[in-house]
Amino acid sequence: MDFAYSSAKSRSGKNKLLFYAFFVLIPLLAHAADTPYLIPQTVFVGDKAMLVAPLGKAGADFQPKSIDAPETSDDLVLHKITLERKGDSAQLAVEFTAYAPGEITFPVIRAPGFPDFTGLKATVASILDPSSMTLSAPAAPLLAPGTTSFIYGSVTIVILLLIFGIGLRLFWTNRFVNVRKRLFQRYLVIAMKSFIAKARKQPEKDGAALDILAAQFRRFLTRFTGVDCFAMSAAEFAGLERGTPLFLMFRRWDTLRFNVESVSQSDITGALDDVYNYISTLDKTAPGEKHGV
Repeated sequence: MDFAYSSAKSRSGKNKLLFYAFFVLIPLLAHAADTPYLIPQTVFVGDKAMLVAPLGKAGADFQPKSIDAPETSDDLVLHKITLERKGDSAQLAVEFTAYAPGEITFPVIRAPGFPDFTGLKATVASILDPSSMTLSAPAAPLLAPGTTSFIYGSVTIVILLLIFGIGLRLFWTNRFVNVRKRLFQRYLVIAMKSFIAKARKQPEKDGAALDILAAQFRRFLTRFTGVDCFAMSAAEFAGLERGTPLFLMFRRWDTLRFNVESVSQSDITGALDDVYNYISTLDKTAPGEKHGV
């Protein structure tokens, strides 16, 4: 039976802020970096402009290339379509001119090695009609090459350091508890051995000495294991794990105390030897294991 000790307090409040940053803020930044944007932000009818669609991290075998422009209507002219590398990322750049105000939808653009680009749109304003001059959505911030990887990598490192710190703290906390428990048990063993040494020096050894030894030994077991051993009978010790030696000792002592007219000095010496050998075995047992009972 193990001795009870309190565990370290958890610090979940600090972790919530870090998890919020990783699972909420960082995905928002990544989404902003992947949103198509216009150059310039406001496109007028008849002006040449460019629609840029980020494609994420570029593979080692990625090569910039030009793509044949699909057929369009008279309201939209596609001048050039290219797959470009920007740092360690890839992007689709569509250079166009729109001849009708309002929202225009680009035709499907097909590029080898990529899924079809569909749903690309742009809002075009007319300088002759101020009411139609609707600004397009703000362009995503232009990140330096490798910025997204740096953000993800930094947050991942912080989380790993936090997990490592928590694990290290728990390790040392548990280790400290085990050390403190071991020191306390060692103190109990030394105190019990000191009691046995004093009992050996007593000139008179009779049944009263055996009663004192049994009571002191039960007190030791109670403090060592954290279980009340004062109210346990000899038979109850036998029902516990590794409690057979205790059962034999207490049963032999009960026999001497209640069934023998007088307890001899050799009986007391043998009882002292039994207790000494038993607690010496406990002293060699590692903390956290079942200590005899």
